[in-house]
Amino acid sequence: MLKKAFFRLLHAFGYYFRYTSVLHHPGRQTLATSYVLRFNEEETTFLEQSAASFNYAIDYSLGYRQKEQYLVRLQDVELLGNSGAVVQEGSLIVESVFEVSRLAKSNAFKTPDPMLPRYKQGVYTSVLHLPWADHNNFHWFFDCLPRLYLVLQTVQEPIKVIMRRDMAAYQLQTLAFVLRDYPLAEMVYIGRHEKWQLEEFILPGFITNTQSGYLPSEAGAWLRDKVWRGYSVQQSSRKKRLYISRAAAKTRRVLNEQELLPVLARYGVEVVRAEELSYQQQVQLFFDADVVVAPHGAGLTNLLFAGQCQVLEFHPANLIKTHYFLLCKGLGFRYSAVVGTAGDTLENYTVDVRQVEQWLGQLEQERL
Repeated sequence: MLKKAFFRLLHAFGYYFRYTSVLHHPGRQTLATSYVLRFNEEETTFLEQSAASFNYAIDYSLGYRQKEQYLVRLQDVELLGNSGAVVQEGSLIVESVFEVSRLAKSNAFKTPDPMLPRYKQGVYTSVLHLPWADHNNFHWFFDCLPRLYLVLQTVQEPIKVIMRRDMAAYQLQTLAFVLRDYPLAEMVYIGRHEKWQLEEFILPGFITNTQSGYLPSEAGAWLRDKVWRGYSVQQSSRKKRLYISRAAAKTRRVLNEQELLPVLARYGVEVVRAEELSYQQQVQLFFDADVVVAPHGAGLTNLLFAGQCQVLEFHPANLIKTHYFLLCKGLGFRYSAVVGTAGDTLENYTVDVRQVEQWLGQLEQERL
């Protein structure tokens, strides 16, 4: 009894030390089975480079497994407003926070924050994923919104989608775009320091994997269409070539960018600083693009909203990430990479300008 009382006290202050899984829960409904993507020789070489840069902790070179898509219908659970994590009988449900490693990396579940549960009747769902999606568009568009595809295409009853009012404006906007065609779905708001006890909760699994922007074709097409229509994107008579600069960022900057700019200008590549644009402007800009050159960074999330384009991404040699390669694989975009020098403590690095010029020149030859 004392042990139970002790844990109840810890939980009231936001401490959760145990986790559980719902993968074998009787309320689990499989919507699509898993499958494996295979890669050609050039793609495999890139993925091997990436795996080596992470000491093979993440290795997709032998194939990329798209996980099952599923929903789990749960009774009497709690949702934490500081993270979006779901708790059942005092244990965190690991599938509500992506995977075990993210439990270990987040303080959201072990931070003193007195939260007494507020009981809510009805059917609820949520795609909150904090702190990762707090102000990060990659995690929002790949970890969060695709999960609603599973819910809204399946559930045929009134359901409330739990959100936070203090999220970024583009997140609230795009969530509203997604819900627009589903009159049975209603957005409701939880506070950062609130914990709701829910009569019934539908937990959608995460569709994406670690370091991956790959979306199954149906989910990707669904999300692209919702955002395109929501922002009223317009077809342009002229396609654009873009370079997404990180000159104003603190990390992952291209240190010799000034040497690169004249080469980009010769090939008609426009320099873009995404932080200076509204999200509607960013979506329209990428929709108009047929060539995108960029160092690895969250700005490349907007490739999701391009029609058809070719992509050249820069990486530091000691940190080659696969997020946008896999995004391009899912969208059918041609992808290439330039691997620069090893990054410094802020992941800043230099690239070989000749390699960039060679890629642009080859692109020009193909279009003659």
